[in-house]
Amino acid sequence: MQRRAFTLIELLVVIAIIAILAAILFPVFAQARAKARSISCVSNVKQGALAVLMYVQDYDEMLPRLDNDRTGGHTPDWGDPGTTQAWGNHMFLGVVQPYMKNWQMTVCPEAGKSNWPVAIPNGSVWGGPYIKAMDDAGYYASSFSQMAVNILLVEWGARGATAAITRPAETVMLVADSVWDNTGVSISAAVGNTGVWPENVPGGCVGLGGQGWTWYLHSNTKGRGGSRAAVESGRANVAFADGHVKSMVHNDLERCDFSTTANGRIFTYWDYRY
Repeated sequence: MQRRAFTLIELLVVIAIIAILAAILFPVFAQARAKARSISCVSNVKQGALAVLMYVQDYDEMLPRLDNDRTGGHTPDWGDPGTTQAWGNHMFLGVVQPYMKNWQMTVCPEAGKSNWPVAIPNGSVWGGPYIKAMDDAGYYASSFSQMAVNILLVEWGARGATAAITRPAETVMLVADSVWDNTGVSISAAVGNTGVWPENVPGGCVGLGGQGWTWYLHSNTKGRGGSRAAVESGRANVAFADGHVKSMVHNDLERCDFSTTANGRIFTYWDYRY
């Protein structure tokens, strides 16, 4: 009985067709995965905003401060997690955590989980010893969180009073994508900034000395450092003071507009006063 088999040419044709289909479909799959990560990040910051608003209801309409250690001098601090858990985790997300009950929620899936064993000993981040118990308890996550609070609301401006926020539906409360710096281990180890603010625009709005980095990761090509343009190339997910969430590009989120109320230019989505 004669056996039928594929010829070499037929096999090569099939392989070529599969290669063509793969070349067409793989970018589509990659975009679908990126979209799923973006949606997950939106969900995380939404839950974070709800947790903050629950805290506000329990504490006389006051947002937690960046550092809620009223006596001062006790770690963790912004950028200094310390080496002991003796004083408790009193950073912004440390006191909100009982309402969130999940540190993983503060991680943007597009950035990935922070690599604390690499980041913490690095001098550009902290330069201290990595301690697993501190990691497990969320001290690093609260001192260098990817989910960051608008620092004008809680530290350098409204001082946490929600009544001072004149436009809660248009004022940033949380940014799901923050970055400690725009290059180096901050990018490669996914280290957040905990508190964010808009950049100082030359000849425009008055900033706060440099830039409180927002990480615009959600794009077809990730901003993985090397320049500000790389970090600012996509979109960031933002929760506003009324609890709603929106995905925004850099030029929109950090835009500087003239305000008739202020009689000057303001950061539209950051300045709580006007």
